[in-house]
Amino acid sequence: MAAGPSPVWVARMSLMLDPCSMVESMRWRTSSMAPEDRSRGGLGIALKPHSVVNGFNLMLEMHLHRGHLQTGSCGSRCMDRHVLVVRGGALGRDTGLGAAHAGVVRLLASHEVQGWSLSAEVDHPLGGMGPRRLLRRWWFHPRRVRQRLKQRAREGGRLVLLVTDQEQAHLVPRRVPRNVSKAVIVHDLFVLAPRTIPLADGAMKEWSGRRGLVRWLDIRRLRRGLKRADLLICVSEATADRCRGVFPKVPVAHVPTGISLERYAPDAEDPAQPEPGCALLVVGNDHARKRMNFLAKAISACPDSVRRDLHLVRVGGGQTEAGRRALTQSMQDADVRLTLKGRIEDEELQRLRHTCEALLFPSAAEGYGYPPVEAMAAGLPVLVADMPNHGSMVPPEYRLPVDDVEAWVEAIGALHAAWSDRTNAGTNPVPRPADETLLRHVERFSFDAQAQALAAALDGLVDDGTEASVD
Repeated sequence: MAAGPSPVWVARMSLMLDPCSMVESMRWRTSSMAPEDRSRGGLGIALKPHSVVNGFNLMLEMHLHRGHLQTGSCGSRCMDRHVLVVRGGALGRDTGLGAAHAGVVRLLASHEVQGWSLSAEVDHPLGGMGPRRLLRRWWFHPRRVRQRLKQRAREGGRLVLLVTDQEQAHLVPRRVPRNVSKAVIVHDLFVLAPRTIPLADGAMKEWSGRRGLVRWLDIRRLRRGLKRADLLICVSEATADRCRGVFPKVPVAHVPTGISLERYAPDAEDPAQPEPGCALLVVGNDHARKRMNFLAKAISACPDSVRRDLHLVRVGGGQTEAGRRALTQSMQDADVRLTLKGRIEDEELQRLRHTCEALLFPSAAEGYGYPPVEAMAAGLPVLVADMPNHGSMVPPEYRLPVDDVEAWVEAIGALHAAWSDRTNAGTNPVPRPADETLLRHVERFSFDAQAQALAAALDGLVDDGTEASVD
């Protein structure tokens, strides 16, 4: 092949319900290449910005790039070690589970997980009536996953079926081809094995939803699916410890979820104008474990000289009307300015991370804790309840006892004092400098760190010996 720019094939398909068929057709194109050409590069698949995954105007690119396709024994191992990424409904990136799934797909599709590549992604659109959704969840979608798994396994090489959410663990088949291993990413066990957390103002359940007959049967399917897995990949060490106790016969690995540090990094050359007052950011819904009542109690206990300058900015979906009224009344009684924004765009949330003084995160239970990690990546100081999972993600000096109102009052007072000194009691709104300690600390939650940990977990899962035959 002559030297020069890598050739690029671009394919478009509208109203496509199965993007994997596009990937397969592009892989087929490489089979017609001469061996000496295929040994030069690989198959790269990417979504164009603003393209829609769920069936409309999906654009995939295939291009030659050195180091991935191989002939003989030369080159990378990733072309015979693939991951079939599976989930249920196609949750958006604005949800925690949707963002985590998208991150795994991105790392595998871009070959950042050393030695592994993306085989395909299998999910289904959201929506539908109750009976139809149940049939799809219990029978139609699992059957589709099994069919795709067998199809991919026949291509040879090692294949890992990776379910990216423990609440889709029923997708783990009972029987798989001999060259297939099964893994499930576990974010939390709130639904599958809920605990009661003792707190000063009363015990709190991690999950308080109703369990009717259908939900009880569904949870039983999920637990059985997790027991069938060959590996549980946990996003936090605390969740890993829980899984070792609940599923003692299944191996466990810790792979922290990564984020794009570049996306959240503060702009030192053009800092944003600060929010009015000593703005404190709160992200979360009205679930009991988010502990909005405790936060209101802590803010109300602050001295008058502090409260009159505070500006509480609350964002996030899942806010109930009753919860909004209760928080509004509490802040009115405490004479604290309150801004309720609900669900907002990523750009607006990023602006708030750069213009507020700190993130307050009093939650008593989290599977991972995206808000503190994203805040640290933006250089925003954080005050986090010292509880498993999210508490362990921040440096010790940024953790506060989950039940100690006085400790939270003192920490909020220190934030107010720093704001007052910098802005001359608010008369000179100087932008807040980024917290360099947190910027260094959050590097352990980068995509690079996740890719390395995921590669190690997958390497330990499979046998690097000769390829097994397929049933």
